[in-house]
Amino acid sequence: MLPMFVLTLALAPGVDVFGGARSDPLGPKAYPPVYVPVESPFGYLYRPAFDLHAVPRPPAVPYTPKAGDVLLLSDPDPLFDVLYVFAKSGKPGHCAIVVTMPDGRPGMLEAGFSFTPWTRLTPLDYAISLYAGNVWVRPREVPLTPDEDRRLTEFAMQANGGAYNKKRFANQLTLFRSRNPIVTRFAGKPVGPGKTYTCVQIVVEAMVYAGLIDAKTARPAATYAQDLFYDRSRNPYIDRHPPMAGRGWGAPQLWTPIPGAALRGRDRPQPPAPWPGEGGAFVVVPTPNGGSLPPTPTIVGSTPGDPSAMPAVVSSKQRIGFFDRPDRLFRLRR
Repeated sequence: MLPMFVLTLALAPGVDVFGGARSDPLGPKAYPPVYVPVESPFGYLYRPAFDLHAVPRPPAVPYTPKAGDVLLLSDPDPLFDVLYVFAKSGKPGHCAIVVTMPDGRPGMLEAGFSFTPWTRLTPLDYAISLYAGNVWVRPREVPLTPDEDRRLTEFAMQANGGAYNKKRFANQLTLFRSRNPIVTRFAGKPVGPGKTYTCVQIVVEAMVYAGLIDAKTARPAATYAQDLFYDRSRNPYIDRHPPMAGRGWGAPQLWTPIPGAALRGRDRPQPPAPWPGEGGAFVVVPTPNGGSLPPTPTIVGSTPGDPSAMPAVVSSKQRIGFFDRPDRLFRLRR
């Protein structure tokens, strides 16, 4: 039990396996420069599919974000694959939610932003282009009411800048976790705004606070990103009460900043390398604000598109293992 606890803590967002907690969560490693497509700053979405194979499914249409969109993210680090096995889960392992920022722009609320131990509300065009792995979007098909939108923003502003709940993250590998099928009915319930959260927990808590899902059956601390991707779960209680099923969200759509490609974030060219997409890209560089305030992503220039600069090495296919799909053979939803 102790080795698994240490392993989980070591792999928690913001923790460097080889050197402890990231020493500069506001520095250039956490906030590097990125490219943002000129013609569609929020990127593009392929056709929907409940499938984790990151392959293009044309056509790619411009992504028009809406408050309440849920982002499912899959990190390419093989160490996380080991962690998923211990937790009896799989890809995707991370998530975030789109909210309206106070200035009206779409932002991404994420606990564990850029693998730092912090919760951040970041402009969406920057944050989604920053992620190192693959991103799927479950778009909100039923628009939020003004009150739901306001409450979602209110929750995000209270959570912004808070610490990531590493203790709860580590607890996922113990018998005392709220994910334990024996206790989920009674544990892992919503705790409300102004607390510390894990990545999935904050998304489900935000949806509860905005009134988008049923607070009585939601279990934010027991839900995994995989549950939100498939609307199915290995946990019997969550499988019977999937938070998002039938509540106004569409099926997952693979996101890309380059139509026709399905490259992971770490495999895409970043400044100052040539941009391989057509139409060019803005160069976005976070500007330091001093003190404890996170940098502000700022457009400092643009670069023309050069399709010939597309990387010769295509992202390797993700292996879809046993734990990457909820068990449907022996469990029927009732």
